Amino acid sequence: MGILSTLNLILAGVFIALSILYILNYLLTKQKKIQLTYSGICILSSLFVLSTTFMHMESDVERYRQLLALVVFTYLMLMESIFLVLYFYNKRRGKVPFYGITIITLVITLVLFVENTSFMFDGQFQIIEFFLLGHQKYYILKGTSSEIYDLSVLVFYGSSVIYFIWMISISNFNKSNLKFQIHIAVLFLFLVSNIYDVLIDVGIIAVSVYTSEYAIIFSILLFNIDLISDLYIGTKNKEELYHVSQNFNRLIKEVKLYVIGFDVHQEINFQNNYSEDVFGSQLLGNDIQTILEEYPEGDGGDLMVYKSKCRPFKYLKCSTITLDINGNLQTYLLGYDITERRREQKKLQETLIELHQLTEELEQENTILKVESQKNKPNELFVGSFASSIEQEVSRIANYKSTVLIEGAKGTGKNYVADMIIEKSNRSGKPSIVYNCHSSIKSIFQSRYYESKSGAEYSNKSILDVANHGTLTLSNIENMSVKDQEYLLDLLKEKENARLQYNIRFIITTTTDLLQLVRKKEFNMELYQYLSIYTIHLPQLKNRLADIPYLTNFFVDQFCRSNNIEPLSISMACIKKLQSYDWPENIKELRYILQKAVLASTGKTLRLKGFEEYMNKKTKHESTYLNLYDHERKYIIEILNLSNWKISGKNSASEILGINEATLRSKMKKLSITKDIKIRSQVE
Repeated sequence: MGILSTLNLILAGVFIALSILYILNYLLTKQKKIQLTYSGICILSSLFVLSTTFMHMESDVERYRQLLALVVFTYLMLMESIFLVLYFYNKRRGKVPFYGITIITLVITLVLFVENTSFMFDGQFQIIEFFLLGHQKYYILKGTSSEIYDLSVLVFYGSSVIYFIWMISISNFNKSNLKFQIHIAVLFLFLVSNIYDVLIDVGIIAVSVYTSEYAIIFSILLFNIDLISDLYIGTKNKEELYHVSQNFNRLIKEVKLYVIGFDVHQEINFQNNYSEDVFGSQLLGNDIQTILEEYPEGDGGDLMVYKSKCRPFKYLKCSTITLDINGNLQTYLLGYDITERRREQKKLQETLIELHQLTEELEQENTILKVESQKNKPNELFVGSFASSIEQEVSRIANYKSTVLIEGAKGTGKNYVADMIIEKSNRSGKPSIVYNCHSSIKSIFQSRYYESKSGAEYSNKSILDVANHGTLTLSNIENMSVKDQEYLLDLLKEKENARLQYNIRFIITTTTDLLQLVRKKEFNMELYQYLSIYTIHLPQLKNRLADIPYLTNFFVDQFCRSNNIEPLSISMACIKKLQSYDWPENIKELRYILQKAVLASTGKTLRLKGFEEYMNKKTKHESTYLNLYDHERKYIIEILNLSNWKISGKNSASEILGINEATLRSKMKKLSITKDIKIRSQVE
């Protein structure tokens, strides 16, 4: 065996070893399927090298032709494998060229099987003997090639060259990249070797060794160098990854956090050193649900709180991570200890509860002290700064003979003030009559309402006869009939002209703005002038919120005594709740609510049971049943306030409402809207 044959056998052995290496690497990593392709290339390369070696050593013509057909078939398969490798590197844009060159290769292979040995030669042929490398004999088959073979060679070589150039041109490799340089070298070897072989076939070059078979061997070796470099880099990366993995595992084991792992069956199979130091090794092999339970926490974060069921009892705040390790799901809890923090939170919560209780007790004491400080007040319904002013005013006018008009919303204490005036006047021992005017009564002055039960003392006398030399309080005078308004006006005129048929002090109360009724021509204007000579206006309870603690104490004490109930304490929370309501029916409504609360309270503290529902229902009722007049009036007043009562011009009320100035003034007159009226009173 010569030197060249020995080298060929060594080369075949190298290819077989490479193929085994690729197969093992694929079985171990299962990451690069291209390695299977390379192993196939190596096996074909070894077969190609061996077949060419034995072919050149064969002197029998028929045997030589059979070996030559095997070499051509192996060559075609090798080229197809190289085409496949190029396709792997350019799958996205190289699909169509690969399918084209594959079809051409398969057609030529099919023709080779059909024609067998007559595929390459159809004329006379002979074996030529020559010596190469140390006088070793080699044989070459010389003859006339068939037209099918010539056409196939032309088509295959041309298609292969086009495919190589196409795939290299569309490759994503950097021009300085080793892969790109290897592909250029393979293309160059392929072109030069095959052109050289063609020149031998046409007779331009004398009998020599065909180079294409060796060029393809070198091409395969270049590809293997490329892949071996990939394997080397991959091995280094694996080593680095292994070191990183080892360091990471060490970090997990040594970190001062709880790390507990369990499988899909909830069985704990991992705990780090910190967890083992706290709980011991008792966790391993147990069900995670028997060791830890979820504990609800109000902060609503991404982390979950777990409470340990085993000793020592701990609260852990953890995040959950699930990993797929070789097809098996493994879940890890990573958390830190919040046991001490929860204990501190619990202590803080208990302290806050104690402080809240102490605050309520102090508020109750504060309320009681305020109420006690007002017990010596002569007037329980009028307290604070308003109490002293109303008392001074009543004392000053008590003995006046002039009529007093008391204005105020329903339940503000108008009749109470009237009684105060009578009590402090020099008429306190004289007749005192309170009459509630009603629109259904035609005349109250000339009708005979009083008949003496004992006989003839007051028989057939009018209300004026009975109240003569005393006081007559007319409540809700806005309901007085027109006839009685005229009669009352005559009486007041008589007093002014000293023609006194009756010596009566008139006290008038009303819940309505009489001036508005005058403007609507629903009340006698001259009578209004006489009645409004002296006016007392009583504010609503919502404007006297500071008086609510004292009024509450007065009424609660009154109802407790009248119902034989032990005195009830009043908390500041209760007072604040009462002060949060507008009290549209004023003191009368407050008295009603407190009477219900006293009777419904259990224990030693006043409880406002059902008061919030009462407020909501009352507020809804008030807002639901406003009539069209009140709605329009309320809206126009809001717009006037918004425009600072500017009626005409830019940014005025008329511009916002979309009406002219004259129309707005007409509506204001019709709705009795004037700038001097308090906005809150108008709205209500």
